[in-house]
Amino acid sequence: MTGILGGSFDPPHRGHIRLAEIAREELGLSRVILIPAGTPPHKELSGGASGEDRLNMARLAAGEREWLEVSDIETYRRGKSYSFDTVSELKARLPGEKLCFICGTDMLMTLHKWYRAEELLRLTAFAALAREEDEYGLLCERAEVLREMGGEIFILRADPMVVSSTDFRQSRDPSLLCPGVYEYIRKNRLYGVE
Repeated sequence: MTGILGGSFDPPHRGHIRLAEIAREELGLSRVILIPAGTPPHKELSGGASGEDRLNMARLAAGEREWLEVSDIETYRRGKSYSFDTVSELKARLPGEKLCFICGTDMLMTLHKWYRAEELLRLTAFAALAREEDEYGLLCERAEVLREMGGEIFILRADPMVVSSTDFRQSRDPSLLCPGVYEYIRKNRLYGVE
């Protein structure tokens, strides 16, 4: 089974890599594909890095991990990037491969509102990780609702690294990022880092 971890990656941080590792270990994934968002339908990208910068940083964050890949499937797509379209395209590129969409609590809680949600639930499994202990019960309840809609849902139990891209943009703390990502940011003067 192949994991899919999408996000704005603005910038990619250690928490993203930790989430990919948790999903790989708990679900026995053969690989995880990081997919920097193109133009997401649900939020504006506010970090200021271009799509190409975010793609390059994701590649640096993946580093030498053989099981972690990066795809530009959304980077050069015109218009809004819907998860349904991305998963459909990946299914066509990887015939016969089972996919698992890795996400956080907020995404799983609103999944029923996504574009073509019921069809998406038939195309890919979903795995969600609660960032905090009290979110676990909420995730289990939502998972039951989504299973009734035909979805295969996994709830991951592990200690996540609670960090966000916003945390980095506000603090510019290099310890939140892989060294190569921070060096790229510094070299390209992104996020006000010099």
